[in-house]
Formats: sequence, C-alpha cells, structure tokens
Amino acid sequence: MTKPAGPALLLFALSALCLTAQAQNVYRCGESYSNSPCAGATVVPTDDPRSAAQKAQTDAATKRDARLAQVLENERLKAEGKPASAVIFEQPQAHAPRPVDKPLAKPKGKGKPEFFTAVAPRKPGDAPPKKKKKKQAPAA
Repeated sequence: MTKPAGPALLLFALSALCLTAQAQNVYRCGESYSNSPCAGATVVPTDDPRSAAQKAQTDAATKRDARLAQVLENERLKAEGKPASAVIFEQPQAHAPRPVDKPLAKPKGKGKPEFFTAVAPRKPGDAPPKKKKKKQAPAA
C-alpha cells in the first residue's frame, strides 16, 4: 500500500513558508546586545538600508578585492621561494660617499672628530677603571 506524496509535499511547502527568515528585534541593554528585551532596553534597527544596486556594487568590489589579494599572495609566495641572493636590496645614500684615501677634516674646537665612532669603554673581563679623586680647594 503506497501513500500519496501530494499531501506530504503540501504540508512541507506550507511549513517552509512559515519558517522563512523574519526580522527580529535586537535590543541594546547597556553595553551588550540581545534578542530579548531587558529593563531600559532600546530597539536597534537591523534592516539593510542599501539599495539593490548598492549591494551589487559592494559585492562586486569584495570579489575584486579577493581576486587581487589572491594574486598578491601568489606573487609573495613566488618571491619567498627564490633564494636570498636573488633579492637585491639597494640602500639609498643620504649624502655622497667620502673617498677612503682622503683623511678626515681636522676637528674644530675641543678635538671632536667629524664623525661619531662608538668605542667600548673597556673590554669584557677587564677591571673597572679607578676613579680619580677630586682636588680639594684650600680652605680660606
């Protein structure tokens, strides 16, 4: 004995219509949001104010950005696969290089060199330098 599928399909179609997405109210309760109201809650509008053309434009821009991101990722992966010697870094020069054989200009004033050179005060393991005693001024 077979049962007709017509009434079952009709019942299924009617139940599907009842379950369509309906806009729900969203409530703001202080600093949090909820789908159930609380004391002092305010209703937050959740409908999309964009037109169909604006939504299509946004969707197209999102797809374009996703394609561009994929292209850039592929380029990055190809570049990472190259050996480090294949990548050439050029350092910009702030000023013209000084000839090596030309001596530095004589310092002006208190014997300060033209360029700063960092020098370690002592080698690791050396004893700390002894402090010089200050001369006391004669009492008058």
